Amino acid sequence: MLFFSAFAVLTLSLNALALSRPTYSRGLGSRQRYDPSEIAQYLAAHNIVRVAHEASPLHWSHKLADKAQAWADTCQFRHSEGTLSDEPYGENMVAATGSFPILNALKLFSADKAEYNPMAPSYNHFTQVVWKSTQYLGCASSQCGGIFNATETRATMYVCLYEPPGNVVGQAL
Repeated sequence: MLFFSAFAVLTLSLNALALSRPTYSRGLGSRQRYDPSEIAQYLAAHNIVRVAHEASPLHWSHKLADKAQAWADTCQFRHSEGTLSDEPYGENMVAATGSFPILNALKLFSADKAEYNPMAPSYNHFTQVVWKSTQYLGCASSQCGGIFNATETRATMYVCLYEPPGNVVGQAL
C-alpha cells in the first residue's frame, strides 16, 4: 500500500503568456535525457484514457519535455504562468511524498473525470488529458525538498505540457 504524507494536485491547463524566465535552483535531482521506458509510460497512461474518449493518441515532444523539466527543476508547485515559452501550452502537475511512480501520478490526472459534467463543463486535469485537438505531450519530474512545507525532506513533482493546449474556453472538449 502506498503512503503519501502529503498530496496535492493543481488545476490544469494554462494558455501561456510570455513572461520572464524563472531561475532554476531548488531541484534535488532530475534527468535531462529521458529514459525510453519512462516516455512509454507517460504516453501509454495518457493514450489509454484518450482512446477510451475517442481522442487521437498523443506523440512525444522532446521540446515540451525539456520545458517541463525546466519547470519541474524550479520545485515551485504552481503553474508556470507562461514563463516557459512564447507559444501556448497546456499544463498538468502533481506532487506527493513517499513512493510516487509515473503511473500513480498520471492516474490522478484521470481521476478528475468524476468531476466533469458535460452539461455544465468545467476544465480540470482530465479534460486536458482527453482534449481532442491536443497532439503532443512532454513530461518530466524532479525530486524537490520542502515543496509542501519546510520540514518535508523530499517530494516528487511531475509536470506534463501539452500542445496545442486544451481547456480553451469556448471550445468543445
